[in-house]
Formats: sequence, C-alpha cells, structure tokens
Amino acid sequence: MRITQAMMSNIFVSNLRKQTEAMLQRQEQIATQKRINRPSDDPSGMGRVLAGRSTLATIGQYTDNIKQGKTRLEFTEQTLKLVDDLVQQARRTAQEKSGDGVTAEERALAAEAVKEIYDQVLQLANSKLNDRYLFSGDRTDTAAFTRDAGYNATYNGDAGSCRIPIADNVEVRVDADGSSYFQDATNGGVNIFDQLRDLIGGLENTDLAEGSTQIRATVDPLEEAHVQIMDKRAEAGPKLYRLQATEEHWTNVKNTVQAAIGREEDVDVAQAIIELKNLETAYQSTMAAASRIIQPSLVNFLK
Repeated sequence: MRITQAMMSNIFVSNLRKQTEAMLQRQEQIATQKRINRPSDDPSGMGRVLAGRSTLATIGQYTDNIKQGKTRLEFTEQTLKLVDDLVQQARRTAQEKSGDGVTAEERALAAEAVKEIYDQVLQLANSKLNDRYLFSGDRTDTAAFTRDAGYNATYNGDAGSCRIPIADNVEVRVDADGSSYFQDATNGGVNIFDQLRDLIGGLENTDLAEGSTQIRATVDPLEEAHVQIMDKRAEAGPKLYRLQATEEHWTNVKNTVQAAIGREEDVDVAQAIIELKNLETAYQSTMAAASRIIQPSLVNFLK
C-alpha cells in the first residue's frame, strides 16, 4: 500500500486534534477541579453523581424538617413552662386567699391579679411559630382560644397534629390540639380556663364565706392542671431525643454520600497536571515529527 503525503497529513492532523482535545480536557479539569464536567466525560460516573446529589437533596429536606420539629418542640416546652408557672401562681393565690380572715379588698386585688394570669395563659395558648398558631391543630391560621366577658374560653381549633417526616415513611407526631393541653376535661383532665374563671368568681364573691368555698374548690384542680402540663412537657423529651438522633444519622449519611460523590467527580489535580505536561510533550513531538516528515509545499520552494 502506497503512503501518500495526503494520508500522512491526515494522520498527523488527526493525532494533533486528539492531543489538543485531551489537553483542553485536562486544563478544564485542573481549572474546575472536577473529573466530570459534562455527561459525555463519563456517562456511568455522571449517573452515580446525579444519584448521589438526589440523595443529598432528600437528606437536606429531612434535615430541614427535623430542625423545624426541634424548634417547635423547644418552643412548645418554653411556652408550657410559662403556663405552668402561671398556674402555680394562681394556685398559691387560691391557697392564700381562701382563709376566713382575708378581707374583701384583698380578694378584689387578688381577683385582678388572677384575671391577668388568665389573659396571660390565653395569650400563651395563642402562641405563634413562623406565623402559625401552635395549638390550633390543623387550623394554623385561626387563634386557638377566645374568651367572652365572663371569662369563658372557647377552643377554635381542631384535633389535628403536626407530623414531621424524618425518613422514608417515618414521621414524628407532635400534638397540636390545644384542647388537650388547656381544656382536657373531656378526657378526665382539667379545664385550666374554667378553674381560673371559678377562682376569679370566688375572689369577687361578696359573700366571703361562700367565696372561700369557691376558692378552695379550685386548689386541687389547679394542682392537677400543673401535673397535666408537666405530663405534656414530658412528652416532648423522647421526641426531641429521637429527632436529634435522626439528625445525627443523616449527618453521617450525608458525609458518606458527599465522599462518594467526591471520589467519583473530583479530579486528582497533581495527576492531572502531570498528564497535561505529558500531553504537551507529546504534542510538541508530533509537531516536530510532522515538520520533518511531511514534504515542503510548492509555496515553500517558491519562497
């Protein structure tokens, strides 16, 4: 087979093109520090990278859910602690003002203080988190409780709960039904608002003896209200621990996936520089060989 000048020229041009493309690829890898910059660089490797990124996105969503859940539980705990302090304050008032030696004026002042306690508890029961009512069930845009002039409270929410997805088909349920916190009389608990209302009524009763009976009748229920709130606060502990443990798990998984993506996607910069230098040397050698082997053109003779 006869090798012509045109054939040799085509071979040299083809080799130079391949070497140029390889050098450009290494230069891009060094600049981006990525081995895979487009699917064509490594189709199967890019598939694994995309799968890893999808996993990271899912982990990120679960982690965000967990953080929101932890915030909700911590905020609920702080709110209930304040409610508990107020309930115990009301109970102490009932104990102190139930005696026969307490004057009507003293009880009138105490009644005003309990009214303030009532409204503070009502305000806490209507607490918002991220512009959503905390104790309204699924009716998060509706105030959980309202009261009338006679200090009768009405629950405006429903029995809904807050569900926090933390893994595939796994949720942590956080009670958002305000009636179970503050008006649990239907389940054998204490209606805190009713007890505070009755305490106000006893303190304002002009018949001091009858008022004493009314006041004493609220002491034990307010103690039970304290226990009721403490039980609700205790429910948050295991859930908070579970969220924290799950968050740590996802952090470990995230680190593992990121490392796997890095091994697949990232380039060994030092190795890439060595390969670039080798390609440049090969390119220069090809150019030198071409200049010696390919015959000068007629134009070069004319020069």
